[in-house]
Amino acid sequence: MTLRSLLLLASTLATAACVSYPVEGDFAGRPLNGHENPAFTIVLIHNHGFSRAQAGTYRPVTPPILRLATERNPDVVVFSQVRNLTNPTAADHAAFIESAVAYFHADRGVPIENIILAGQSCGGWGSLYAAAYRYPTIGGVLAFAPTCHGKLPHPPAVRARRAWELAQLADRLRAQGTIFLYEGDSYYDVAEWDGFAARAAGRAPWLHIVRVTRPRILELCDSCGRDSHGVYWDGRFAAAFFEDHVQTLIDGVRARIRAGLGASAD
Repeated sequence: MTLRSLLLLASTLATAACVSYPVEGDFAGRPLNGHENPAFTIVLIHNHGFSRAQAGTYRPVTPPILRLATERNPDVVVFSQVRNLTNPTAADHAAFIESAVAYFHADRGVPIENIILAGQSCGGWGSLYAAAYRYPTIGGVLAFAPTCHGKLPHPPAVRARRAWELAQLADRLRAQGTIFLYEGDSYYDVAEWDGFAARAAGRAPWLHIVRVTRPRILELCDSCGRDSHGVYWDGRFAAAFFEDHVQTLIDGVRARIRAGLGASAD
């Protein structure tokens, strides 16, 4: 990929970030308006992956690992967003998520620091981009198999673009949270993240990278015989990783909220 192409990509991302996208979706059980004070509420925004077969017809769905967040935490609401463009770009995916953050912050009074972004595939990639480029003070991020580059094998131009994008993310991303990578995924190679991990380690040591091996995937997912991509839809994946990664992140966001409100009261 040429320097001119990379600069054009960066310009496209910046332009998309300035466009307001519709915020559509639904809450997983508990609605935000059930909380008297949004300053004490943690809002987890979930974004699905992308399938051309479902484009334009998505309905809000929440994976088990995120449903547990609202079931076990009375101060957490989970909003499952849908992005119903028929042919979105990677920049569109990020811009949808950025618009959701803006809505909950500006219209519903939720501090940026109270918001956790979570997503699968293109939703995970868009969540990382929104956190890195638009909302550096976001409360946290949970990215499951983050990629938005189509199925393997990727041509050289796509591999070069992806490597550049990962380097830029490593330089910019400062959010706490976890990136889940699956061996045997048909959309990316886990080794592509080696450079990101090395680059981000000194900049954001609180951002965890969990590499789930192929044998572990098969233990946690009955439908993953050919591909690892959908493992987070299995309840066993939720049981294996919720406490150490999702609950720990929620607890950290909650502690920072209480510390900040306590300091402001002083």
